[in-house]
Amino acid sequence: MTKTTSFLASSIIIGDELQVLNQAALNAVAGRILSIGAPLPGAEIVDLGHALLSPLFIDAHCHLGDTGAKEIGIGLPLEDVVVPPHGLKHRFLARLDAETHQQHLHHGLKEMLDNGIIACADFREQGPAGVKALRAAAQGLPIRVFALGRMAETDNAADIYSEAVEIFKIADGLGIRDVESYPAAVIKELRAQFPDKIFALHVSESAASEKASQQTYGRGQTARALELSPDLLVHLTHTPSSELAQVAAARVKAVCCPRSNGILGDGLPDVSAWVQAGVDFSIGSDNMMISSPDMFREMDYLSRMMRGYHQDPAAIDTCQIFSAATLQGARALKIAQDLGSLAPGKEASFMVLDLESPNFQYVNDYLSAMVHRAATSDIRNIFIKGEKYK
Repeated sequence: MTKTTSFLASSIIIGDELQVLNQAALNAVAGRILSIGAPLPGAEIVDLGHALLSPLFIDAHCHLGDTGAKEIGIGLPLEDVVVPPHGLKHRFLARLDAETHQQHLHHGLKEMLDNGIIACADFREQGPAGVKALRAAAQGLPIRVFALGRMAETDNAADIYSEAVEIFKIADGLGIRDVESYPAAVIKELRAQFPDKIFALHVSESAASEKASQQTYGRGQTARALELSPDLLVHLTHTPSSELAQVAAARVKAVCCPRSNGILGDGLPDVSAWVQAGVDFSIGSDNMMISSPDMFREMDYLSRMMRGYHQDPAAIDTCQIFSAATLQGARALKIAQDLGSLAPGKEASFMVLDLESPNFQYVNDYLSAMVHRAATSDIRNIFIKGEKYK
């Protein structure tokens, strides 16, 4: 007979509405949540004490390949840091041997897990070899890794298409650097041939690229990217409001990376405008070389940035921000049936926040504390499918 476990805690963040339930039990069987409420008769009791149980984070956009290059390029513009072929990142990757690179990737994934991230979407450079390295690095780690591969940027459409087909044999989709990277006809053909793969693109990240698109094509990068039928659009730092409405109408998910945009001097994404336009958004930590995979810091930065940017303390909702780091990320990666919130039928995967921590002492709103005050050091334990990871 399969064992049932009741995890007792002072408070639990439950359901897609992210409500806080006090003095409750999360009841799990076979790695899944059976119910949340009273402990079940006959269940094994795991008393977690004065703690807050929270869904684990989803990092909807990252670059794990440059884990070994932390702090390289700080103070330099986007083009000098991450744009191929001569950006610092790509020169760094070119020097790495395969074994060292795999070690870096493994470290990055473990760092994510320790920070409460249960799934991530990695824009994986270096073609099929890069995807294989990521798969190997993830072996033995209980994190869901979505490998979004990338082809070499050449003028040969046939070579681009051929490499993409090889990537799709082992990857979850494509993570395209820029709408200018490949001929639109090639991406449209791949989209039609591989409808179940995730197609994700960086768009409107810099003011210069957005201005060039408007001048050359009469529309922004975001509008042009929508013509490729993507699943995810990343950054949208300079997307005009008219094109945000198009994103919402197309029901395409957006990912913001506020700390990355800030440190690179690209500008600040107006996520409040995204919300007003009806765009569903999640959060990504972007390049490991410039931002730690720390969703607490991402949420806090985003919240304060939007309220200050608009000079309006109500410019964005705290619950929306927490949802962006959890549930909306799961929806963006199409895994909300398993992760993103704590509800019956989903995985019994959660983090245990220490309510004895100074960050939670005298707190009146736990959700606000998660967004504005909590830190990775407040994570006491992590359970994945009902088993203790940390």
